[in-house]
Amino acid sequence: MKIAILGDSLVAISTAHSLLDQETDAEVHLFTERPEIGLMNEGPGIFEKWPPCPNHWISDLKSQEPSEGSNSVRRSWFEKAIAIALSERGCIIHLRTRCTDVSSVHVEVKGAGRIGSGRIPFDIVSDMRSVSETSTEWSGGVCITGGEPKLEITGNRSDGTTELWWSGPRKDTGSWLQEMKWIGEDPRESLTSEIKVGIEIARTLVDTIIQKSPGHKIE
Repeated sequence: MKIAILGDSLVAISTAHSLLDQETDAEVHLFTERPEIGLMNEGPGIFEKWPPCPNHWISDLKSQEPSEGSNSVRRSWFEKAIAIALSERGCIIHLRTRCTDVSSVHVEVKGAGRIGSGRIPFDIVSDMRSVSETSTEWSGGVCITGGEPKLEITGNRSDGTTELWWSGPRKDTGSWLQEMKWIGEDPRESLTSEIKVGIEIARTLVDTIIQKSPGHKIE
């Protein structure tokens, strides 16, 4: 079974991992227009329990590996780490590739990879490039742990920094190492909930695979 996933969000990457968990013989392709996955944009990395996904989904996080007292991971590094693990598991990742025409059974691409440009046939195509439906915009900041302002949504990282999130105008503390913007429901639940959504999408796709299997009978 040959499956295409369009997009490089955490939901998309989680879907690809979960597909490989459930369908070990599947040939999974992931397409993105970016030159790399992760390390490009920053988003919420707060978690309640580590790891938020199966261990084999995560490659070496190096200095960003959460410690016992941390409750946040640098989101861009985390996404990079699980993308590396995804590639190591056999997923074919097409970077710098634009999907110009998409149907349920093919993807027309223009890219810099080994396939260049052309139409690729697939058994299943899942387009996950759509923007979040929520309109809530959050502001975020990263500062040295211990010097952060008093805000409700915070996460301490293992590298000695703290990420903070709030809705509303920018807070000028003079101590930000990094400032961020993110659109979503709740920064505290983003990491875990997006992984769960990816797993659920994969289950739905697997059901489709089963229904398409030769000899499958619908009772």
